[in-house]
Amino acid sequence: MAGQVMTTAALCVVVVMAATWIASLIRHDASIVDPVWPLGFVIVTWAVRAVANGNPARQWLLVAMVTIWGLRLSLYLAWRRRGAPEDFRYRAMRRRWGSHFGLVSLVTVFALQGLLLWVVSLPVQLGQVRPQPGLGTLAVAGVVVWSVGFGFEAVGDAQLARFKADPANAGEVMDRGL
Repeated sequence: MAGQVMTTAALCVVVVMAATWIASLIRHDASIVDPVWPLGFVIVTWAVRAVANGNPARQWLLVAMVTIWGLRLSLYLAWRRRGAPEDFRYRAMRRRWGSHFGLVSLVTVFALQGLLLWVVSLPVQLGQVRPQPGLGTLAVAGVVVWSVGFGFEAVGDAQLARFKADPANAGEVMDRGL
């Protein structure tokens, strides 16, 4: 079962990253990978839920937590990028590699982030395979850690957005708050 789950997740990652790479070539903007990356976790989690035969309570808990986190982060990153030009790092890569940028970005941006997505999502993938009943103390601890992390991320993003919105902070580094 674990092999099927990990293969399903890998196929999802390949499809998501290949589609995003193609879209980036059409739009001439590799930065679109940023808001898509957290969506990849959501897609992988739901796909694994569809094929895994683990404990349903644990599966739905993982699906809920990843979906809430991934959608929030993806929407925030898309909102933050709205109307912005391609990230300076990708523009520099584009200048350096010229006509080879497409292939270079496939390997160094999209395939690398896809591999990281797959590896980082392994606990969510394998957590849906375990058939033992009940959630137990580990699940409770996981929800507590997730809640704290989610709160810190959301508050930190809001603080950064307020900081960047203040013209007095142009060119400054935020060194306060979370």
